[in-house]
Amino acid sequence: MRTRRAGEVVLGAVVGLWLAACGGDKVQVRGHVTNGGGQQSQGLVDGAPALGGDGTASATTTVRISRVLAAGDLTTLAEADVAADGSYTLELDNAGQRLVIEAVNKSGITVGSALLDSTAPLSGQEVRTAPPITSESSLEAEVYVQMVRDGDAPDSVDTVDLRTRLNVEQATAVRGQLKQTATESVEALGAAVRAAQATRIKAYARAGVVVTQEQLFSASLDAAAKLDAALDAGGQAVEAYDAFFAEVRAATPQVNDAQDQQAEREASVAYRMAVEARLSTGAGIAVVDASVRAAAALEARATEAAVKALLQGASATDTVLAQANTAATALRTNLSSATSASAAATAWTNYNAQLTTSGSASVMGAYLGVTTSNKLAFDSAVNVGAQAGATLDTTLGTVLEQSGKASATVLSEAVVNAFTTYDAAVRGGATATLTGFGARTNTGVELLIISEGSFSLR
Repeated sequence: MRTRRAGEVVLGAVVGLWLAACGGDKVQVRGHVTNGGGQQSQGLVDGAPALGGDGTASATTTVRISRVLAAGDLTTLAEADVAADGSYTLELDNAGQRLVIEAVNKSGITVGSALLDSTAPLSGQEVRTAPPITSESSLEAEVYVQMVRDGDAPDSVDTVDLRTRLNVEQATAVRGQLKQTATESVEALGAAVRAAQATRIKAYARAGVVVTQEQLFSASLDAAAKLDAALDAGGQAVEAYDAFFAEVRAATPQVNDAQDQQAEREASVAYRMAVEARLSTGAGIAVVDASVRAAAALEARATEAAVKALLQGASATDTVLAQANTAATALRTNLSSATSASAAATAWTNYNAQLTTSGSASVMGAYLGVTTSNKLAFDSAVNVGAQAGATLDTTLGTVLEQSGKASATVLSEAVVNAFTTYDAAVRGGATATLTGFGARTNTGVELLIISEGSFSLR
């Protein structure tokens, strides 16, 4: 093995913790270098983020898989030639987790990379399929490396979660920047992922769920392996990610859908705060905008699942369930086509109206059975939710103004505390006004909490 100092290669050249040997068996990893994700930068220099794109496949001569030590030193574990079609096979002596695969040109410079969460193959298979090397995968590797350089232990980062928080739009925004600005963007995204993961764990704890980041990471590895295989095979990305998220949820039974939604809404706020605090001017604005949209889409998945589970658990009619599904589908469609953070915010505002605030025409109104005789009580509850939501946004706005580049610990604590107060205000006030709806009261209150608290600080 060959060890390199962190400064000797591009940011994307680093990876995660190397695990102990697994019986001495060889491990094979197969994958592809692609041109996915935009235009490859020309005249690459050491120290600049390498984010793939057009020209990556033709520029790549070899791939290498590496690990990172706590000090930031890079260790090459294996290398392999790349075939004309971009395919490669790496053979390692031992199994590992949180590794990075680099696409390297003839000058020895990394032109793209990808995170490999684990070398463990799918059940019944002998070879681990790696995610295709694209601009998006390269940004994921860059951010992981930066988090380690900034002080995170290599094995403390949930790289599966990290990958869900970054997308090709963010990679495109970073790739269009000059070296120094791009480096700052990668640092900001690393801080955002750190804040999101810390907040998520705190939010679970507040809900009474004792779970660690390592447990969440381990539970998602099988789903990540299936996702990588699907992406490598060229399958539909939307369908692959739908299956991935469904399997991750199934693999974490200690967390229910409502708790998962609460954790993600709070992680989303912390993520967006961390990015905005570091990239609020100049070329960084494009990264902020793309990051807001990425967080909005991720939160939408958790919200859709929570609303569906809540209504099914309350024996809602098929008509109400279909109405909720229509609202969620519209939200996801509008978010996928949103080209700005403001458009994403509008999509969420429209969804919240369909969920709770449009009277008897809303999902909540239809479920409760709002009529002219009980509409006043319904409207009073909605008003309670709106006031609590406004107070929440004010509190979060103050946190954003005062936090600056606050640590993940400080930021996550402030965000979780703000939502604790918000939940209590809605639950206490709305329950009192909805008592006339009998057994349906609690479900109505929970729908209101989800609606007014979703995608806060927009």
